[in-house]
Amino acid sequence: MDIDQASFNFSPAAGIAVAVMVGFLVFAVALDLTWEQFRRIIGSPRAPLIGLVAQFIILPGVAFGFGRMMADTPSIALGLLLVTCCPAGALSNYLTGVARGSVATSVSMTAVSTLFSIVATPLLFGFWAAMNPATRAVLQKVEIDPRRVVMVLLIMLIVPVAAGMLIRARRPGTADRIRLWSRRVAGGVFATVVAILLLGNMNVLGSFAKSALPPVLFTFAVAAALGWSLARVCGLGAADRRAVTLEVAFQNVALAVGLAVAFFPELTGVAITSILWGVVHLVFGFALAAVWARIPAVDAARSAITPTG
Repeated sequence: MDIDQASFNFSPAAGIAVAVMVGFLVFAVALDLTWEQFRRIIGSPRAPLIGLVAQFIILPGVAFGFGRMMADTPSIALGLLLVTCCPAGALSNYLTGVARGSVATSVSMTAVSTLFSIVATPLLFGFWAAMNPATRAVLQKVEIDPRRVVMVLLIMLIVPVAAGMLIRARRPGTADRIRLWSRRVAGGVFATVVAILLLGNMNVLGSFAKSALPPVLFTFAVAAALGWSLARVCGLGAADRRAVTLEVAFQNVALAVGLAVAFFPELTGVAITSILWGVVHLVFGFALAAVWARIPAVDAARSAITPTG
């Protein structure tokens, strides 16, 4: 049976729940968004700039290549592109802390990529999907309601970002009080989103993991290597390298899943690929963070937003 003919267990109510949970994840990140932070990044842009180049310029191209070479169906290739065109999520910030990386660098990179993604994610996804004849043909058959696009972006990105920035600007004390628990809850929310989709679709995920998982694993491995290598070549210190690696390799999969079920309900492969990304993130993310947690980053005390040599 073709992957897109498989029955994907996902009700409209669950779709709304996922959209709200994704919005909360983005809100947790946006609580750290300040204009002063952006001014500091402009003054010391190396780490965030490396992350943006890797995340939004190089990585979607990598996913495009693996999609053409390894994906059995266009929907798997679309799933790879969808995830890699999404910004980093709150999980990367949490893992950076566990891994003894620079949390300040991680948070600043997530903030920049989240704000960037409001425009970049749909544009990059459309661009790369159109470059592959197979995915372009599939997209031409999918009717996407522009009003639905606006609504989904409002729920998952625009409103959460605006709310987080507004609270930070108008009520900084409130933002400081809720930011810690909101990030902790955000990690649980991410796991909950993955668990809901896993439990309801174990059979279909198991049936098609053989075709969808290898390109996910290869793309993830290249993303991690890409982040670490670019940070190393650009002379960032150990703590910043860890932050950049985790930012580049750990996208907001919950956002990708939400977009997949909102816009491609008939293409089961897009959702399956996105969910498998979440599983890979949880397994390898905590494993990598646990390894780094045992290895001191010698310049961690000096490495914040300002890169070290």
